[in-house]
Amino acid sequence: MAPRPLALLLALLSASLSAEVRDLKAFFQQRCASCHGPDGSGRGPGGALGGSNLLDSRRLAGQEAADLAGIILQGRGAMPGFRRQLSQEEALKLAKDILRRAGKGRAAQAG
Repeated sequence: MAPRPLALLLALLSASLSAEVRDLKAFFQQRCASCHGPDGSGRGPGGALGGSNLLDSRRLAGQEAADLAGIILQGRGAMPGFRRQLSQEEALKLAKDILRRAGKGRAAQAG
């Protein structure tokens, strides 16, 4: 039995989305983890790295994803901008993931 076109399309779409998510995770590890830590906490094996703690829910509580994406693209302070490496859409996805992780940190702190 040949695969149905809709099922094939859904499989291809989910595969491309998974590849994109992996690419953003790889981007974070390659470009961001040296200052923000591999988990976003701002810490590494030797202690503080210099970048802000992206898991700090209090610090990120009022942050909008679009504003954070702008910081990712333009940079701030010692942080360089990544507008040559990321599209607006990719920066927004990365910002949303950071905010989602910070929200999980808030739930863990409350529990």
